[in-house]
Amino acid sequence: MTTAGIILAAGKGTRMKSNLPKMLHKVAGVALVGHVVRIMRIAGIEDINVVVSSDIADSAELHEPLLPGVRISVQAEQLGTADALQAARSAVASADTIVVAPADMILVAGELVRQMIDQHISSDSLATVLGARVDDPAGMGRIQLDDSGRPSAILEEHEAGEQLLHSKLINTAWYCFDNRWIWDELDKVNAADTGEFYLPRVIAAAASEDRSGVVVSNDPDTGLGVNDRVQLSRVESIMRKRTNEAHMASGVTISDPAATYIDIDVEIGADTTVGPGSHIGTQSIIGSGVVIGPNTQITGSRVGDNAIIDGARVFDSIVGEGASVGSNALLRHGAELKPRSKIGNLAEIKNSVIGSGSSVSHFSYVGDTVVGENVNIGAGTITCNYDGKDKHRTVIKDDVLIGSSTMLIAPVTIGKAARTGAGSVVRSDVMAGDTVAGVPAKSIKSK
Repeated sequence: MTTAGIILAAGKGTRMKSNLPKMLHKVAGVALVGHVVRIMRIAGIEDINVVVSSDIADSAELHEPLLPGVRISVQAEQLGTADALQAARSAVASADTIVVAPADMILVAGELVRQMIDQHISSDSLATVLGARVDDPAGMGRIQLDDSGRPSAILEEHEAGEQLLHSKLINTAWYCFDNRWIWDELDKVNAADTGEFYLPRVIAAAASEDRSGVVVSNDPDTGLGVNDRVQLSRVESIMRKRTNEAHMASGVTISDPAATYIDIDVEIGADTTVGPGSHIGTQSIIGSGVVIGPNTQITGSRVGDNAIIDGARVFDSIVGEGASVGSNALLRHGAELKPRSKIGNLAEIKNSVIGSGSSVSHFSYVGDTVVGENVNIGAGTITCNYDGKDKHRTVIKDDVLIGSSTMLIAPVTIGKAARTGAGSVVRSDVMAGDTVAGVPAKSIKSK
């Protein structure tokens, strides 16, 4: 039995009061629609199709959170969820079962979706709905059960009778459908007063054939969706709590989880410590035994085992094993620290490689540079890589000593074991073993 997934993400989400479509708002570093893709993948669904409006179908903001292999379908007009599903019909024609989900219910566990699929198939149901028992069902659609406990209908709050209004069993808008049955039933759905065609109407049709099913989550968080920014913040808080707890269960020490922000799609090794106020962004990989000091920010980066990052910012960079980065330092745009290298406080490294055992002291800027091994770069040193039009590279060979406040005017190469005096302005290459000083810097080794 093959299963395909369809995510309905064409709605505007007007209650968000935003120019950005609701499903592109982020929780824990990933857009809402990206979370739903990941839930489906955890549930074992590889064939996934996202239905969107035509104005964002080709946008980078949409494609960035989607995993490889996810396809896009376009709903020409926003005529409701039943019409949106029709837009993906041809994309899932070969599947036996389809799982349909909204883009804004992201606290549904992938294992629960897997359970829904298994029950749907084993019971030979035509339609199975995922429900949740919540503390406050206000504003949510209710699942009406018959005497046998099967869903007989899904009703919006304004449609529900007094008895059903007291029910706390709500519709999460996650469904399983028999792919041979659903399309004819969609054609029979009548328009609501708004002129839209609503997908929950098909549950009553399946019930009329005694082939409807329900899987119920007793975790009230499962039923929490996102319709406005208040709900977005609530979902974010729950997602981050789950994420932090999962890392702690795997051996990570988080001293203050409520003040620690770790995105999804982050790997952290055992015996790593994360200090309060730290942010670890999506697609970061942190090794074992790492010390991440308070108020550190890491995004899209790799950090090797036993490294120390103390209150620094690390973006799209690599910190090698045993390397250290001081307070308020900045690594960005492809910076790479080799093992046991050291970056001081308030230093900035951009698009540069810092060799093993090398040190860049505080208040320094190293950009577009290759630094060899066991180099010492004194405080206040700047690689002057920009001439007002183009960027140029600096090469510093092994065992070099750069004096404090040296200006290296790129392009320039400092030879192996060379030295510069404090305050030097180096405008030309320095030979291996030479010592230069002054403005402009000249050889003083023979003096």
